[in-house]
Amino acid sequence: MHYGKILLLVLASAHMASAAPTIDNNANGKPGQLPKPPAPPTQPTQPPTEATYPGTGRIESITRQTGGEVYRLELAKALPLVRVELSSKLGRSKVYSATLVTSSNDRIPMRQLTGINLNDGNQPVSSEIITSQTSIVAIEVLAEAMGGESAMDVTAYSTKEAPRLAIGNRVPEYSCKRNMDALLKDKLEPVQLWVSRAEGAAAGSVQEKFAGNQLKEQVRDFVATMRTGGSYTTLNYLVTLINFFADQYNSVRVGGVAEPAYRDLLNASHETLMIAIQNELPCRKFPSQTLLSLSTEFHKKLQSMPSDARARAGFEKMTNKVRDYAPEQYRKEIAAANLSFREAEAEGLKLYRAYVAAKDGEFLKEANKNMSAHAFLVAENALKVEVKMMDVEQRYQLIVELQAKYNSNGEYPQAVAARYLNILAEQTYGYKFFR
Repeated sequence: MHYGKILLLVLASAHMASAAPTIDNNANGKPGQLPKPPAPPTQPTQPPTEATYPGTGRIESITRQTGGEVYRLELAKALPLVRVELSSKLGRSKVYSATLVTSSNDRIPMRQLTGINLNDGNQPVSSEIITSQTSIVAIEVLAEAMGGESAMDVTAYSTKEAPRLAIGNRVPEYSCKRNMDALLKDKLEPVQLWVSRAEGAAAGSVQEKFAGNQLKEQVRDFVATMRTGGSYTTLNYLVTLINFFADQYNSVRVGGVAEPAYRDLLNASHETLMIAIQNELPCRKFPSQTLLSLSTEFHKKLQSMPSDARARAGFEKMTNKVRDYAPEQYRKEIAAANLSFREAEAEGLKLYRAYVAAKDGEFLKEANKNMSAHAFLVAENALKVEVKMMDVEQRYQLIVELQAKYNSNGEYPQAVAARYLNILAEQTYGYKFFR
C-alpha cells in the first residue's frame, strides 16, 4: 500500500505539470511573465486625457437691435460635444444665452456662457464640461452687438472628430415671443398624478416605491424643461410655481418619495428666477420696484411658515437675494433717468426717510438705505454740472438751504449735505469747507 500511494502521487504530479500553461518569452510583457488577462468589459467612459478635436464657426455682423437675435450654428454631422468656447473676433458683444440642441430637439443650456460679455482681444470664454453623450445637432447663441459692429467665433470640441459648424437660420425677437407657461402646466400634471399615488400608498410599500420611480422621471423632465427655457415663463406663473412647490414641500409626508421631488422642483424654480433677474433678458426685465414688491411678497409668505418648515431655509435665501438685487437695479435706473439735482435729491431724501423710519431688522431697511445713497450720488453729479450755470445769488441761497439741512440733527444725512456744500464752496471760493 505504501508504494502504491507514492506511485499515484507521482502520476498526478506529472499530469498537472503537463496541463500547466507554458511560458512564452516572446509574449507581451517582460520575459518570464505570463501576459495579463484582458480587463472585464465596462461601460464606455471619457478619460480626462482623451484627445478632443475642435471645430469653429463664425457669427458675422451681430445685430445691434436691443435684445439681440438667436444665431444657430448647425453641425454637419451630429456629435456629442465636451465643451464650447466663445470668443470675440470684432468689437464687443453681450451673450444672453447659449444652448445646445440635441438630435431629439431637446435643449441643454450652457450656464457658464449665460449673461457674459465678449471683448475683442480677450481670452475665449469656455462652457462647463459637457458630460452627456447625447448627439448635438446645433448650437444656438442669443447675442447683441454692444456699441458697434461685432463678430464672434463659436468653437465646439468633440472626442469623436472635429465638428463642422455652419450658420443656420436666425430667430429674430426670440426672447420676447417665447412663453413656457403652457408647456410647464402640461408637464406638471403627471408630476401631481404620481405624487397623489405615492402619498396615497402605505409608507415603504411596493406601491409607494413604484410611484416614486415614476415621479422621479416626471420631475427630471419638468426640471430639465425649466432649466432650458424657464426664464421665458411669465413672472406671475413662476411665482405661482415657487409658492406652490414650497407649500407642497412643507406638507407632504416626511421621508416619503414626494419630499425630495418637491425639494428639487422648488430649487429649480428658485434657480430659474435668479437667472432671469441676473441676466436681464430682453422683454423679461425686473425693475427695482418689481424686485422690492416680489421680495416683500415672498417675505410675507416666509413669515407665515413654521420655524421648522422644510422649505424655510431655501425660501429665505431666495427672498433675500431678490431683495438685495433691487438697489443695484435701482442704481442703473436712476443713472439713466437724467434727473436734475432737485429731482435726484428729492428721490434720495424720500428713500432716506423710509430707511430712518424703519425699525432695526425690518426687511427693506438696508435696501432703502442703499438706494438713497445711489440717488444722492446722482444728485451730487448733477449739482457739479448745474452749479457752473448758477449766478452768485442762486449759489448763496442754495448754500443757506444746505447748511440748514447739515444742521438738521439727523433729518437729513449730514455727510451728503457736506458733499453738496463742498461743491458749492469749490465753485465759489476754490476750496473745500469740509475735509
